[in-house]
Amino acid sequence: MDLFSCLSPFVFCSFASGSSGNCYYVGRQDEGVLVDVGITAQQTVKCLKENDLCMNNIKAILITHDHIDHVKGLEALTKETPVPIYAHSECLLGLTKGKATKKVDTALFHEVEPLQPFEVAGITIEAFPVMHDGNGAVGYRFGFEGHTLTIATDIGMLDRIVKEQIRRSDNIVIESNYDLEMLERGNYPYLLKQRIAGPFGHLSNIESARFVAEMYHPGIKNIMLCHLSENNNTPELAMQCLYRQFQLKHVRLDVNTSIFPLPRHKSTGFVYL
Repeated sequence: MDLFSCLSPFVFCSFASGSSGNCYYVGRQDEGVLVDVGITAQQTVKCLKENDLCMNNIKAILITHDHIDHVKGLEALTKETPVPIYAHSECLLGLTKGKATKKVDTALFHEVEPLQPFEVAGITIEAFPVMHDGNGAVGYRFGFEGHTLTIATDIGMLDRIVKEQIRRSDNIVIESNYDLEMLERGNYPYLLKQRIAGPFGHLSNIESARFVAEMYHPGIKNIMLCHLSENNNTPELAMQCLYRQFQLKHVRLDVNTSIFPLPRHKSTGFVYL
Protein backbone atom coordinates (compact mmCIF):
# COMPACT_ATOMS: atom_id res chain seq x y z
CA MET A 1 0.00 0.00 0.00
CA ASP A 2 1.51 3.35 -1.00
CA LEU A 3 1.32 6.60 0.95
CA PHE A 4 -1.47 8.17 -1.10
CA SER A 5 -3.80 5.22 -0.67
CA CYS A 6 -3.63 5.85 3.09
CA LEU A 7 -4.70 9.48 2.81
CA SER A 8 -8.24 10.63 3.45
CA PRO A 9 -10.52 10.81 0.40
CA PHE A 10 -11.91 14.06 1.86
CA VAL A 11 -9.89 17.22 1.22
CA PHE A 12 -9.91 20.95 1.90
CA CYS A 13 -8.10 23.66 0.00
CA SER A 14 -7.91 27.37 0.70
CA PHE A 15 -7.55 29.57 -2.38
CA ALA A 16 -7.63 32.86 -0.46
CA SER A 17 -8.34 33.89 3.12
CA GLY A 18 -8.59 37.46 4.38
CA SER A 19 -10.39 40.76 4.00
CA SER A 20 -9.19 40.99 0.38
CA GLY A 21 -10.99 37.77 -0.53
CA ASN A 22 -12.07 34.35 0.75
CA CYS A 23 -12.54 31.15 -1.23
CA TYR A 24 -12.30 27.50 -0.18
CA TYR A 25 -12.75 24.08 -1.78
CA VAL A 26 -14.22 21.14 0.15
CA GLY A 27 -14.77 17.65 -1.25
CA ARG A 28 -12.97 14.81 -2.95
CA GLN A 29 -10.05 15.40 -5.25
CA ASP A 30 -12.35 15.15 -8.27
CA GLU A 31 -15.65 16.60 -7.05
CA GLY A 32 -16.79 19.03 -4.38
CA VAL A 33 -18.07 22.47 -3.48
CA LEU A 34 -16.72 25.98 -3.18
CA VAL A 35 -17.29 27.97 -0.01
CA ASP A 36 -17.46 31.68 -0.93
CA VAL A 37 -16.09 33.31 -4.07
CA GLY A 38 -14.51 36.47 -2.69
CA ILE A 39 -11.81 36.56 -5.35
CA THR A 40 -12.33 37.16 -9.06
CA ALA A 41 -13.74 34.45 -11.28
CA GLN A 42 -10.43 34.37 -13.15
CA GLN A 43 -8.48 33.86 -9.91
CA THR A 44 -10.90 31.14 -8.82
CA VAL A 45 -10.52 29.22 -12.08
CA LYS A 46 -6.74 29.61 -11.86
CA CYS A 47 -6.68 28.20 -8.32
CA LEU A 48 -8.87 25.28 -9.36
CA LYS A 49 -6.52 24.53 -12.25
CA GLU A 50 -3.50 24.63 -9.93
CA ASN A 51 -5.15 21.80 -8.00
CA ASP A 52 -6.11 19.79 -11.12
CA LEU A 53 -9.74 20.90 -10.86
CA CYS A 54 -12.11 22.90 -13.03
CA MET A 55 -15.61 24.33 -12.70
CA ASN A 56 -17.06 21.06 -14.00
CA ASN A 57 -15.84 19.50 -10.73
CA ILE A 58 -17.81 22.05 -8.67
CA LYS A 59 -21.30 20.84 -7.76
CA ALA A 60 -22.35 23.82 -5.62
CA ILE A 61 -21.20 27.16 -4.26
CA LEU A 62 -21.95 27.82 -0.59
CA ILE A 63 -22.01 31.44 0.57
CA THR A 64 -21.39 32.36 4.21
CA HIS A 65 -22.73 35.92 3.86
CA ASP A 66 -22.97 38.73 1.33
CA HIS A 67 -19.94 40.91 2.15
CA ILE A 68 -17.85 41.68 -0.92
CA ASP A 69 -14.79 39.74 0.26
CA HIS A 70 -16.94 36.59 0.11
CA VAL A 71 -18.93 37.15 -3.10
CA LYS A 72 -16.78 39.33 -5.37
CA GLY A 73 -16.44 36.77 -8.17
CA LEU A 74 -19.80 35.03 -7.81
CA GLU A 75 -21.64 36.80 -10.62
CA ALA A 76 -18.96 36.31 -13.27
CA LEU A 77 -18.16 32.76 -12.21
CA THR A 78 -21.75 31.52 -12.35
CA LYS A 79 -22.49 33.41 -15.55
CA GLU A 80 -19.76 31.44 -17.29
CA THR A 81 -20.61 28.14 -15.55
CA PRO A 82 -24.05 27.99 -13.91
CA VAL A 83 -23.66 26.24 -10.55
CA PRO A 84 -26.26 25.95 -7.75
CA ILE A 85 -25.76 28.64 -5.08
CA TYR A 86 -26.62 27.74 -1.49
CA ALA A 87 -27.08 30.36 1.24
CA HIS A 88 -29.41 31.56 3.98
CA SER A 89 -32.55 33.27 2.63
CA GLU A 90 -31.44 36.66 3.99
CA CYS A 91 -28.10 36.27 2.26
CA LEU A 92 -29.76 35.35 -1.04
CA LEU A 93 -31.91 38.47 -0.78
CA GLY A 94 -28.79 40.50 -0.04
CA LEU A 95 -27.13 39.11 -3.16
CA THR A 96 -29.97 40.46 -5.32
CA LYS A 97 -29.25 43.96 -3.99
CA GLY A 98 -25.47 43.88 -3.89
CA LYS A 99 -23.53 45.99 -6.35
CA ALA A 100 -21.31 43.06 -7.37
CA THR A 101 -24.00 40.36 -7.25
CA LYS A 102 -27.35 41.88 -8.28
CA LYS A 103 -27.15 40.25 -11.72
CA VAL A 104 -26.56 36.73 -10.42
CA ASP A 105 -29.17 34.36 -11.86
CA THR A 106 -31.68 33.78 -9.06
CA ALA A 107 -32.69 30.50 -10.70
CA LEU A 108 -29.46 29.13 -9.24
CA PHE A 109 -30.46 30.01 -5.66
CA HIS A 110 -31.08 27.31 -3.07
CA GLU A 111 -32.12 28.36 0.43
CA VAL A 112 -30.44 26.62 3.36
CA GLU A 113 -32.10 26.26 6.73
CA PRO A 114 -29.70 26.56 9.68
CA LEU A 115 -29.10 23.27 11.50
CA GLN A 116 -30.96 21.32 8.80
CA PRO A 117 -28.47 18.99 7.01
CA PHE A 118 -28.54 18.59 3.24
CA GLU A 119 -26.37 16.71 0.80
CA VAL A 120 -24.30 17.73 -2.23
CA ALA A 121 -21.95 15.37 -4.07
CA GLY A 122 -22.23 12.82 -1.28
CA ILE A 123 -21.16 15.39 1.33
CA THR A 124 -23.44 16.09 4.27
CA ILE A 125 -23.57 19.84 4.87
CA GLU A 126 -25.07 21.73 7.78
CA ALA A 127 -25.26 25.52 7.99
CA PHE A 128 -25.29 27.19 11.39
CA PRO A 129 -25.93 30.82 12.34
CA VAL A 130 -23.03 33.06 13.37
CA MET A 131 -22.87 36.50 14.94
CA HIS A 132 -21.78 38.81 12.12
CA ASP A 133 -23.15 41.91 10.43
CA GLY A 134 -23.53 40.35 6.99
CA ASN A 135 -26.98 39.31 5.77
CA GLY A 136 -27.86 35.75 6.79
CA ALA A 137 -24.35 35.00 8.05
CA VAL A 138 -23.64 31.32 8.60
CA GLY A 139 -20.81 28.87 9.03
CA TYR A 140 -20.78 25.38 7.55
CA ARG A 141 -20.06 21.90 8.88
CA PHE A 142 -19.21 19.09 6.44
CA GLY A 143 -19.21 15.34 6.81
CA PHE A 144 -17.94 12.68 4.42
CA GLU A 145 -17.25 9.01 5.18
CA GLY A 146 -16.62 9.68 8.86
CA HIS A 147 -14.46 12.77 8.29
CA THR A 148 -15.71 16.15 9.52
CA LEU A 149 -14.80 19.79 8.93
CA THR A 150 -16.24 23.00 10.34
CA ILE A 151 -15.61 26.40 8.73
CA ALA A 152 -16.32 29.18 11.23
CA THR A 153 -15.31 32.57 9.89
CA ASP A 154 -16.51 36.17 10.27
CA ILE A 155 -17.91 35.76 13.76
CA GLY A 156 -18.13 38.46 16.39
CA MET A 157 -18.47 36.02 19.25
CA LEU A 158 -18.33 32.30 19.94
CA ASP A 159 -21.84 31.48 21.05
CA ARG A 160 -23.14 28.05 22.09
CA ILE A 161 -24.15 26.93 18.60
CA VAL A 162 -20.81 27.81 17.00
CA LYS A 163 -18.89 26.09 19.79
CA GLU A 164 -20.99 22.95 19.41
CA GLN A 165 -20.41 22.78 15.66
CA ILE A 166 -16.67 23.14 16.09
CA ARG A 167 -16.53 20.57 18.87
CA ARG A 168 -18.29 18.06 16.60
CA SER A 169 -15.50 18.20 14.00
CA ASP A 170 -12.04 16.73 13.73
CA ASN A 171 -10.89 19.43 11.30
CA ILE A 172 -11.38 23.13 12.05
CA VAL A 173 -11.12 26.34 10.05
CA ILE A 174 -11.57 29.12 12.60
CA GLU A 175 -11.20 32.86 12.34
CA SER A 176 -8.25 34.56 14.05
CA ASN A 177 -8.72 38.01 12.58
CA TYR A 178 -6.86 40.56 14.66
CA ASP A 179 -4.36 41.21 17.40
CA LEU A 180 -6.10 43.50 19.87
CA GLU A 181 -3.05 45.68 20.51
CA MET A 182 -2.39 46.14 16.79
CA LEU A 183 -6.03 47.06 16.21
CA GLU A 184 -6.10 49.57 19.05
CA ARG A 185 -2.84 51.23 17.99
CA GLY A 186 -3.58 51.14 14.27
CA ASN A 187 -4.90 53.93 12.06
CA TYR A 188 -8.39 52.56 11.44
CA PRO A 189 -11.22 55.01 12.25
CA TYR A 190 -12.65 54.56 15.74
CA LEU A 191 -16.03 53.29 14.52
CA LEU A 192 -14.37 50.67 12.33
CA LYS A 193 -12.28 49.48 15.27
CA GLN A 194 -15.45 49.22 17.33
CA ARG A 195 -17.18 47.27 14.58
CA ILE A 196 -14.31 44.79 14.18
CA ALA A 197 -13.99 44.14 17.92
CA GLY A 198 -17.74 44.16 18.56
CA PRO A 199 -20.14 41.22 18.96
CA PHE A 200 -21.05 41.29 15.24
CA GLY A 201 -17.54 41.78 13.91
CA HIS A 202 -14.60 39.39 13.99
CA LEU A 203 -12.76 37.05 16.35
CA SER A 204 -9.47 38.21 17.84
CA ASN A 205 -6.42 36.00 18.21
CA ILE A 206 -7.00 35.62 21.95
CA GLU A 207 -10.71 34.77 21.63
CA SER A 208 -10.01 32.14 19.01
CA ALA A 209 -6.96 30.73 20.82
CA ARG A 210 -8.67 30.39 24.19
CA PHE A 211 -11.52 28.42 22.74
CA VAL A 212 -9.32 26.14 20.62
CA ALA A 213 -7.15 25.39 23.65
CA GLU A 214 -10.23 24.63 25.75
CA MET A 215 -11.81 22.23 23.27
CA TYR A 216 -8.70 20.58 21.85
CA HIS A 217 -8.41 16.80 21.94
CA PRO A 218 -5.93 14.43 20.24
CA GLY A 219 -8.52 13.39 17.64
CA ILE A 220 -8.33 16.79 15.94
CA LYS A 221 -6.36 16.47 12.70
CA ASN A 222 -6.11 20.03 11.42
CA ILE A 223 -6.55 23.45 13.02
CA MET A 224 -6.46 26.16 10.37
CA LEU A 225 -6.56 29.85 11.29
CA CYS A 226 -8.42 31.92 8.71
CA HIS A 227 -9.29 35.51 7.75
CA LEU A 228 -6.16 37.05 9.33
CA SER A 229 -6.19 40.85 8.98
CA GLU A 230 -3.51 42.31 6.73
CA ASN A 231 -3.24 45.46 8.86
CA ASN A 232 -4.04 44.26 12.37
CA ASN A 233 -2.43 40.84 12.58
CA THR A 234 0.39 38.62 11.41
CA PRO A 235 0.53 34.84 11.02
CA GLU A 236 3.31 34.79 13.62
CA LEU A 237 1.21 36.65 16.21
CA ALA A 238 -1.81 34.42 15.63
CA MET A 239 0.25 31.25 16.03
CA GLN A 240 2.14 32.56 19.07
CA CYS A 241 -1.15 33.43 20.76
CA LEU A 242 -2.53 29.95 20.15
CA TYR A 243 0.55 28.13 21.41
CA ARG A 244 0.64 30.38 24.47
CA GLN A 245 -2.91 29.34 25.33
CA PHE A 246 -1.95 25.69 24.89
CA GLN A 247 0.85 26.20 27.40
CA LEU A 248 -1.35 28.05 29.89
CA LYS A 249 -3.96 25.28 29.77
CA HIS A 250 -1.33 22.52 29.85
CA VAL A 251 -2.45 21.14 26.50
CA ARG A 252 -0.19 18.54 24.94
CA LEU A 253 -0.56 18.46 21.17
CA ASP A 254 -0.80 15.12 19.45
CA VAL A 255 1.92 14.55 16.86
CA ASN A 256 -0.78 13.98 14.22
CA THR A 257 -2.41 17.40 14.73
CA SER A 258 -1.39 20.05 12.20
CA ILE A 259 -1.83 23.75 13.00
CA PHE A 260 -1.26 26.52 10.48
CA PRO A 261 -2.62 29.88 9.27
CA LEU A 262 -4.24 30.06 5.84
CA PRO A 263 -2.41 32.38 3.42
CA ARG A 264 -4.13 35.47 2.08
CA HIS A 265 -3.41 35.16 -1.62
CA LYS A 266 -2.31 31.65 -2.54
CA SER A 267 -3.56 28.09 -2.52
CA THR A 268 -2.66 25.72 0.28
CA GLY A 269 -2.92 22.68 -1.94
CA PHE A 270 -4.99 19.78 -0.66
CA VAL A 271 -5.25 19.34 3.09
CA TYR A 272 -6.30 15.76 3.82
CA LEU A 273 -9.08 15.68 6.39
